[in-house]
Amino acid sequence: MKIVKHYSDDFKREVVQHYLSSDDSMQKTADKFKLAVHASVGQWVSKFGGEFRTPVMNKSPKKSKTETPDTHHGMAKRIQELEEALERERLMNLATNKMIDIAERDLNISIRKKSGAKQSKK
Repeated sequence: MKIVKHYSDDFKREVVQHYLSSDDSMQKTADKFKLAVHASVGQWVSKFGGEFRTPVMNKSPKKSKTETPDTHHGMAKRIQELEEALERERLMNLATNKMIDIAERDLNISIRKKSGAKQSKK
């Protein structure tokens, strides 16, 4: 008979937070938290992973005017908006690259295109 363990959502969030904030693989994370099945970590990341985004990443981009601001204050405000948008995009790029690195390491598959790779003909 198979024993099924049920974990609280708080425990699952703790595991997900550890996994996302460390360089540990799913297997190492599962071992650290004494989980019977390391695939649980992946399922929990899918379910709870979005909760661990930083405030900068959660901000929705503000719609900016396409007009050129006429005043010094207007230009300073526009520069600040653009710098915030650039920071959001930089963090999203960093997060995406980290997810690809983790997926390539844990799943042993190549995701990034190799330079000079030949495309298959269809």
